[in-house]
Amino acid sequence: MKLKILTGEDQKNLRRTAEVVKTFDESVGETIQNMHDTIIDSGEDGPVGIGLAANQVGILQRIILVTFNLGKGSQKIVPMINPEILDQSAEKISMEEGCLSLPGLYAHVSRPTWVRVAWQNPNGVHIKKKLTGWESRIFQHELDHINGVLFIDHLNRKELQKLNKST
Repeated sequence: MKLKILTGEDQKNLRRTAEVVKTFDESVGETIQNMHDTIIDSGEDGPVGIGLAANQVGILQRIILVTFNLGKGSQKIVPMINPEILDQSAEKISMEEGCLSLPGLYAHVSRPTWVRVAWQNPNGVHIKKKLTGWESRIFQHELDHINGVLFIDHLNRKELQKLNKST
């Protein structure tokens, strides 16, 4: 079932820290399926997004979806429960980001080039992996969401003023 994506930087659920998932039951699987339906349901134009956090659809749980192998034939949407960063590169790279919850806004955000992460799959199994490239960026963006942070929060005052003038 496709869920409504919450929009606007002042939307309360987008500014709240999501709760740790402690019970891996049917409801977690249902949440993940609904989030998956939401991210891919866009009609003729392809997927609406490449990542999604549960609080973007009004669910305050630490669940995110991250697209792996973006732009490749083996593209896969991976559900991550209770995700966290274990380590990250000192080197950063700035790239343009947008967000389903802030439609029409795009800005360059500086983030670590790689992150070593941990999460649980829908069965509660712990997974660790080093993410690079788009996988790293998408993961960091979605992790920010479940921590109540939007990509515009990474911008300085001058960048925010420029962004506000363009909208």
